[in-house]
Amino acid sequence: MKKSLPIRMCVACRKRAAQKTLIRLQNKDSKAIKYSGSGRSFYLCKECIISDKHIINKVCGRLKIEKPSLEELLKEFKSNVSD
Repeated sequence: MKKSLPIRMCVACRKRAAQKTLIRLQNKDSKAIKYSGSGRSFYLCKECIISDKHIINKVCGRLKIEKPSLEELLKEFKSNVSD
């Protein structure tokens, strides 16, 4: 029997994609961090990270995250995705 891929949803654009294609982050003490392995987390797709339209305001408002911490993480991921 064929095993199905886990599907997750991007918090910014609400697009559903395979779990391996999304980037997993975590909200800890109102700061966005890379997923540490325990606790609740959220996913962002690579298109949202690259386009950076309104996702910072949208994600920060929805998940109550401080903007500087999310901006710093997105900047780091942008450099990794573009390479």
